[in-house]
Amino acid sequence: MAKSIIQEDKTHCFICGMNRNLEPLDEHHVFGAANKKKSEKYGLKIYIHHHKCHIFGENSVHKNAKVDRAVKKIAQKRAMEKYGWTVEQFREIFGKNYI
Repeated sequence: MAKSIIQEDKTHCFICGMNRNLEPLDEHHVFGAANKKKSEKYGLKIYIHHHKCHIFGENSVHKNAKVDRAVKKIAQKRAMEKYGWTVEQFREIFGKNYI
């Protein structure tokens, strides 16, 4: 399992910043579905509260397209910095540009 290149701290939620005592944190692969293995390979994952910020909350990545897009934008920028990719190289790997 690759270490996250986006978030070193696994004790606080990437979305809301609250600690994991509020509720357990899930490991969320920023680019899921067909790109989940690539997210794992390149460390493009974050740690977020299971209910509030991951799946069910109004500002969760699976319910709020703006939040999801913002996280993808952050992840793309970080991947491009870390791996020296251009926008086109990122698009070739993940199929879409988010910035």
